[in-house]
Amino acid sequence: MARASFFSGNKVTEADVRSAETPPETRTHVPMPHGEFLDNVLSVLRGQQWEVTSQQFGLDKGKLDDVVYPMARLFGVLKVQKEDVVTGDEYQLAIGIRNAHDKRVTAGMVGGLSVMVCDNLDFFGDFGTSHKHTVNIRHELPARLWQVVCKLTEAHSNHREAIDSYKAREISDTESHDLIVQCADRGVYPWQFGEKVLREYRKPRHEAFEERTVWAFNNAVTEILKARRVSELPTSMSRFHALAKDVCMN
Repeated sequence: MARASFFSGNKVTEADVRSAETPPETRTHVPMPHGEFLDNVLSVLRGQQWEVTSQQFGLDKGKLDDVVYPMARLFGVLKVQKEDVVTGDEYQLAIGIRNAHDKRVTAGMVGGLSVMVCDNLDFFGDFGTSHKHTVNIRHELPARLWQVVCKLTEAHSNHREAIDSYKAREISDTESHDLIVQCADRGVYPWQFGEKVLREYRKPRHEAFEERTVWAFNNAVTEILKARRVSELPTSMSRFHALAKDVCMN
């Protein structure tokens, strides 16, 4: 298995996450400490018998009221498993988390997959939650996180159906070229990524994706999008899967 590469920024440990400085609260802005936010996530997972098998975190700087905080923004990926949810050898369930102290990013969680043969991260974007850092965040965020975790098992069934349809749908060279353009048009990735995705699709670095299918194209996209921050992946991949669904129906 390839080494995980979910972040293009500053990878850190859980201890770093918990030691990050938190700005003071105001009447309208209540920044939640990264450690407290992570505890909320872990508590919800444990409460529904989900086990965290691995975790990765990234911290970035941010500015609040002209003060620069070197660890203001948190992004994380937690791979999870549950005894009665079987994923097989190709992928496993994962969640992405985010938090910020600089008013630029809400606190939130989204569900997805980790493609194990290449350790790519693929967010289907069909379920997730977030909350602004307002005075009621501590009261409302835990319940929202709980609802997301409740949907993990159900969403996994949807993921399997989608992946099966991707594997079954072969695409021609003309269709793959059209997909490159449509992905850029729909904001899956910037235009300059198109050539990289096409090159990865034509000559994949992993033998498992040599067949000319939507599944292989999907993994070419996620392989190249490793260069983008994990915070952008849910939106990018949600747009891709809307497009891929249309392709598989035709």
